[in-house]
Formats: sequence, structure tokens, C-alpha cells
Amino acid sequence: MIKKPLLWAFVLSSLAGTAMHFAYNVLPIPLVGLLAPVSESVWEHLKLLYWPFLVASALVARRKADPLRWWSGALAALLLQPLVLTGLYYLLKTGFGVESLWVDIALYYAVMALGFFTAYRLERTCRAMPFVGLLIVLAAVYGVSLMAFSLAAPSLPIFTAP
Repeated sequence: MIKKPLLWAFVLSSLAGTAMHFAYNVLPIPLVGLLAPVSESVWEHLKLLYWPFLVASALVARRKADPLRWWSGALAALLLQPLVLTGLYYLLKTGFGVESLWVDIALYYAVMALGFFTAYRLERTCRAMPFVGLLIVLAAVYGVSLMAFSLAAPSLPIFTAP
């Protein structure tokens, strides 16, 4: 059974991600654009998973007896989320022709929930612990990539607004 603090972390981080969707429209300054989507591209929307999940994971880790154990699972989940989201998004869009705002929103919340569930399970089993160093590096590279490609996006479909 998932603990109550993780349910709160899921709810609050999901709501924060939802609010972040509109942050750049409200405050169109470069710093906000590094953390919040600056366009409607799939890549930019991955920021809505990354930053809220990372902050929530840091807050959850502060309450843990063994924070490194939590971080190993959380970082693995953080790296799994964009793969699941983009995979399902493109499967639904190109494979089944599903293009719906409500489906996109439900997909976001489902992937955020999957992230917390995955982090919880990996923390309990310690399966990601041997890889925590690598996970830290990969999560940092991914975070820097989210910001860097906001400034200079390649002309590939994932970086292009529909």
C-alpha cells in the first residue's frame, strides 16, 4: 500500500505541473521558459513531469530514514516517465488516430502516478540502488537537455509544436 505522503506528493506535483503549463504565458521571461513549456511541443511538455516530480522527490527524501534508497527509485522513475509518456502519446496519435486534449491530460496524470508508484516499488526492493550514481548523471543530463533544447531545439517532430 502506497503511503499517504506519496499520495500527497503525487497530487501536489501533478497540480504544480498543470499550473506550470501556463507559467510561460503569464511570465514570458527566459528563466521561466527554462522550467516551463514555451511551446506546445511534446518535448516542452516533458518539463511538466520532470521539475514537479524532482521537487516532490526531494521533499519526500527529506522524510526518509534512507534518502539514497528513495532517490535511487525516484531517479529511475524520473527517467522512465518521458519514455512512457512519449511512447503512449505517439502510439495513441499515430497508431490509433486519437487526438484529444482530455486523453493528453489523463495520460499526464497517469504517467505521474506511475512515476510515484515506480519510485515506491524500487525503493522497497532496492533494485535501483546499485545504479544510483549513473541515475544521478542521467537525470542531470536529461534536466539540462530539457532546458538546452528550449533554447535551441532541433527540427525534429518531438520538438515541433503541432
